[in-house]
Amino acid sequence: MINQSTPLKKEERLINPALSEELKNYLINNFKSKKTISLENETSIKYWEDFAGKSAADELIFDELKKCYPQLNFPIEPEIEKKEEYKNLVLRGKTENVNLSFLLKLNDCKNITLRIGESIAGKIPIIIVPDKEDFITILQCLLYKNNPRHIPNSMGAVLINGINNWQKITGLKNDWMAANIAGNWSQEFYINVLPNYSLYQDQLIVISTKPYSNVLAKQLGLSESLWLSYSISIRIEHEFAHLYTLKKFGTASNNLHDELIADYIGIVKTIGKYNKSWMLLFMGLENYPDYRQGARLENYISDNKLSKEDFKQLIKIIKMAIENISIFHESQGNLKSDIDQMCRIDALCETSLEELSSVNGASLIIDNYNKMLENRAM
Repeated sequence: MINQSTPLKKEERLINPALSEELKNYLINNFKSKKTISLENETSIKYWEDFAGKSAADELIFDELKKCYPQLNFPIEPEIEKKEEYKNLVLRGKTENVNLSFLLKLNDCKNITLRIGESIAGKIPIIIVPDKEDFITILQCLLYKNNPRHIPNSMGAVLINGINNWQKITGLKNDWMAANIAGNWSQEFYINVLPNYSLYQDQLIVISTKPYSNVLAKQLGLSESLWLSYSISIRIEHEFAHLYTLKKFGTASNNLHDELIADYIGIVKTIGKYNKSWMLLFMGLENYPDYRQGARLENYISDNKLSKEDFKQLIKIIKMAIENISIFHESQGNLKSDIDQMCRIDALCETSLEELSSVNGASLIIDNYNKMLENRAM
């Protein structure tokens, strides 16, 4: 059954018409300004399926990953990307006669695993890192060019989009050279390979196995083992939601709008229903209007110049948005199909964060959800 709702008046969509310019900019709906792209599987996933199929139990996944991403050979060091050996290996792929005395040290590289995740947005490799310090180190390598950038304890996963895989490039070169013995690979690379990112760049998810949002099992009244199992599931489904919006709308940004949507899907796909108490705890709002310092909410505003008053206003916006998403979920019930899941994500993307927090925010989500269902039925 399709739920109906009452039309909204424009003024009812605003939590506060006198928002600062900084906060207004933060609340801009990025999903509406992006171009829709295909959700079809990337051809590059075959590399990872072959990779996973060939990996024997006695082989270290991390050793193979270092061949794909040479930055995993380097230690964490300020401005290490400016060193010539870093440029040669990571930017130019020059592996001949390289002295690897600078190898990266991890606590538990033996238990890093790889799996192929299957989602509504297609397949994607998932790298699972059990040691929480190793997780931070690997993110510093892959995201920040081996610089010692701060990774919050509440961060436990990342979707990486567009990272060069030098094993793919080497394979392309070897195949082309075998068929073109007297050919000019450099010319071929710059003309036919470099412009086609999907040939040599990867999308991948890196996750830790620590408690989700740095929330302890006892805070939720769960056993340690159950909560760790839930944490991994929420984390993976959360990143799958980001992958979907990246492919559907061309964006997956470090914004609370994205995070509310991804957490909604992560929770519902894991336990079958939405739990707003969990969501408030994940964001540090379990004692609203007080905010718990160090919670995940602050991870998504660090690059924005928001005043203390803006932050108070944002807390109110997030609290009300969570309430309205909960009402929306209750109105629709549990997920029924992949199409249902896509329509829910699309509706939440269509509804801006400011609209999500409005008095009639739940009704607006329902209206947008109904439109998505109707569009798919046409």
